[in-house]
Amino acid sequence: MKEEMLRIGEAAKLLGVTVQTLRNWEKSGKLKAEISPGGHRYYKQEALKRFQVNLPELGWAWAASAQPPELPSEYYCERHDRFTSRLEKMGGLLLQSEGISEEMTSLLTSVAGEVGDNSFMHNVANWQDVPGIFFAYDIGKRFIVLADRGQGVRATLSRVRPDLKTDAEALKVGFTEIVSGRAPEKRGNGLKVVRGIAESSPIGLQFRSGLGVVQIPRQPGPTEIGTTAENVRGTYAVITF
Repeated sequence: MKEEMLRIGEAAKLLGVTVQTLRNWEKSGKLKAEISPGGHRYYKQEALKRFQVNLPELGWAWAASAQPPELPSEYYCERHDRFTSRLEKMGGLLLQSEGISEEMTSLLTSVAGEVGDNSFMHNVANWQDVPGIFFAYDIGKRFIVLADRGQGVRATLSRVRPDLKTDAEALKVGFTEIVSGRAPEKRGNGLKVVRGIAESSPIGLQFRSGLGVVQIPRQPGPTEIGTTAENVRGTYAVITF
């Protein structure tokens, strides 16, 4: 079935913006148009619908809601191999995007890969309800979102650090210390690698688990680890670039 294409005026009406706004978004790389042989701009209707979805909010609902919302299949990775496949696809799209270097592509796929791999590695047979992860990205808007409904960082690290009393304390250990013990080794070291990449690159990160939150600014600045009032069942991460 051929995908429906909309003219620029139709696309602007669907999104509730002006034609000039669409042109500005195209120039900035936020939204891609298809150019016909005659030079006319068209937009894929499905791409416009995806553009309308607030992916960070959808990922948050997946991570924090008592009952998980039903996810479109394109955002749900029920198995690790599906996540790996979609991560590779994202890397290819990043390489094709204007203004994103090969080095930045490698760094972003490394950070997203570490976060996603940790979710699968540390929740095998221990998912709270629904297995797998939420994985979505918008290259035009420059963000990547990952979330899971697993045990969370504190439960994982408590296997070798039973002294951990808060989620913020667990995140501090996970992001700053080499953790001993085979079970949580990858998570402890993986999050430390994520912090190292984000702090040395124009990459921002918000990572939440339980009531704990880690904030790494995209511009140079200190990493902050603290506590929030909203609980995340497993983990929730937003990567910005």
